Amino acid sequence: MLVFYLASLDTDAERAKMAEIYDEHKHVMLRYALQITKNKEIAEDAVHNAFLAAIKHKDKYFALDSRELRNKLIVITKNKCIDILRQKNVYADDPVDEMDDVLVSNDLPIEDQIIKSDEYEALRKHIASLDETSRLILEMKYLIGMTYKEIGEELGISPKHVDTKIMRAKEKVRKQQARGGE
Repeated sequence: MLVFYLASLDTDAERAKMAEIYDEHKHVMLRYALQITKNKEIAEDAVHNAFLAAIKHKDKYFALDSRELRNKLIVITKNKCIDILRQKNVYADDPVDEMDDVLVSNDLPIEDQIIKSDEYEALRKHIASLDETSRLILEMKYLIGMTYKEIGEELGISPKHVDTKIMRAKEKVRKQQARGGE
């Protein structure tokens, strides 16, 4: 599969960079795609499509550091999984959740970590009740750190619309928290 990606690039430097990106991120992307699709072939197709998308926008992605690139590739992979599942009218049993990169700090006492974990789980449940676009926008903004403009470009909407979606999603989550509805 790597040969296909490399053949579509213009220079040896670009081919070397893509080979490096592919080797570094392919397993994480495939594992994430498998969690979503529960199907190896669909997951592989999604990862393939994600790399093709990265090649199309190589100038933007090649300039990112490894962590930013991984986060962007994960979002692209998630979107490609959803696209394929929709096209095939196949849906996984589990809902697509946001990335579960919860960092536990050794600086906090275990009791505080448990409280933080409980608060995180409650917040996660509220966020899961949002529509798919709102959840995705919140992930892109707060987990990956993308700007409104970047999110808008990725989703094909205006930065103003991104701002409005974030504001409404946060308000809905606040109301749910206030009601205590988990």
